[in-house]
Amino acid sequence: MTIDHLGLIASEGARILAAYHRDPDGRVPWSDRWTVRSVARHVAGSHHAVAVILADRPTADFEQAAAMPRVEASDPEFPEWFAAQTQQLLTQCRIVPPDAVCWSPHPLLAGTGAYWTRRIAYDTLVHRWDAEAGAGIAGPSMEADAAADAVDELLDVGLRASRAITDAPAGPAIGVACTDADEAWYVDLSDVGRITIQTEPIDTAVTLRGTAEALLLWLWGRVDIADGGIEIDGDRSVVARRTELLPTS
Repeated sequence: MTIDHLGLIASEGARILAAYHRDPDGRVPWSDRWTVRSVARHVAGSHHAVAVILADRPTADFEQAAAMPRVEASDPEFPEWFAAQTQQLLTQCRIVPPDAVCWSPHPLLAGTGAYWTRRIAYDTLVHRWDAEAGAGIAGPSMEADAAADAVDELLDVGLRASRAITDAPAGPAIGVACTDADEAWYVDLSDVGRITIQTEPIDTAVTLRGTAEALLLWLWGRVDIADGGIEIDGDRSVVARRTELLPTS
């Protein structure tokens, strides 16, 4: 599938800013400390950081970006600064070759222009959901193909690093299948700290079936599995171990 990652960055960033203008102090439902303001601060900072990483490749990293001046989310000039960071990010994503070597936060991740463009697009997508939920906005659902690709990126890229970082325990194989997109993953967790994604069916202890958006939000710890309408076929105890086996948040 071909996903317009630059379009996602632009549209989802604009929706976060709209939520910020509506209710910056709105509470994000999955967290006891995050507000819409927190989400906007995080996303603006992430757009800033990735733009720096792309522009000053291959050595620029999060630490270099964090040392640069920024505008706090309580400042009246923050919305303008946020929008400017998004535009700088989009510019870098357009001009940096997809295979250009960049810094990455973990040795298992191949830092390239394409990696960062895809990663920041889906980070922005999930945080847009956070911001609109916190601001009480019933926004349009995620496009199924984009949400399915975000699940793929999370399983095959994000969890490769997070399972290694946390030394996540070995676990059973899990099937994950979209009901609104032609995508399914067979997740092999048989080795400590590792994950292998199979494209061909394997024996699984449990299979989760739901919309791509529901699966993505559950994997990110945003919704309970029942709230997402996700069907569980098999060992339900595996679901309760999400944060241990699939440490995304």
